[in-house]
Amino acid sequence: MELREKIETLKREKRAVILAHYYTNAEVQQVADFVGDSLALSQKAAEVDCDVILFAGVRFMAETAKVLSPSKKVLLPVVEA
Repeated sequence: MELREKIETLKREKRAVILAHYYTNAEVQQVADFVGDSLALSQKAAEVDCDVILFAGVRFMAETAKVLSPSKKVLLPVVEA
């Protein structure tokens, strides 16, 4: 199974959405459900029917997503970002 297929399978199993800021690299953007600026992505995450938000961006973006989606688990893949 290819990496992209594994990611898609995990997204379905975990009911997850991947958000990627414009400045993330192309490989991340290709597997993201949404690509955009920080506020628009956080707003989109609040609208999507999911349990988990994986935010490829910086910490304040993930924090904003959590404020707008308090019942969803928000993950930041690079904590130092």
